[in-house]
Amino acid sequence: MENHTIFDVLKTLEKANIAFRLAMDRPHTIRVDATLYGVRLEIECFDDNHVEVSTFRGIEDIDREYDYLLKILADNPMD
Repeated sequence: MENHTIFDVLKTLEKANIAFRLAMDRPHTIRVDATLYGVRLEIECFDDNHVEVSTFRGIEDIDREYDYLLKILADNPMD
């Protein structure tokens, strides 16, 4: 597996005109979140320069009401 720095990841996304956000949820890792049509990417960049990519596919139709959000939260408690 080839190593890449976070800068390689960011430059790749910028070159593809893909907007992204950075987050740090756990030690020694910076997460890059990017969204394409129909796919959300979570790109984990580790301090040893290896990269892991998770993809989440789903429907992006905007046809739900606020009650739908409440149902999702009720069905998936985080505590």
